[in-house]
Amino acid sequence: MEFTKENMRFYIFIRCKLGESAELIHETLQTVCGDCACSYQTVCRWVEEFNEGKESIPGCPRPGRPKSCVNEQTIDSIKKGIDEDPHISVRELSDTNGLLYGTVHTIIIEHLCMK
Repeated sequence: MEFTKENMRFYIFIRCKLGESAELIHETLQTVCGDCACSYQTVCRWVEEFNEGKESIPGCPRPGRPKSCVNEQTIDSIKKGIDEDPHISVRELSDTNGLLYGTVHTIIIEHLCMK
């Protein structure tokens, strides 16, 4: 069975309720999951939250732009901007499309194969 983040949170929750320390919980996770185990800081954070009364296991939605901002629409928009003005800067494309500079750079290099 593969340990997902939700599985690890549940495991941390149960072990925390049994009174185990974050250090012991992390050591056990490392033994079972190896490199896939969550970090010691993550275990400490969850133990602290569970000790404060949190009982929710699923991950909370995170604020900000989703990582799926690189899609066909944004790639086409960047390509269109370059086609209209071959001398346009990455910063201008970033500002025009509301994307991070690095995201635009990645689209140009990896998706449009331009250097």
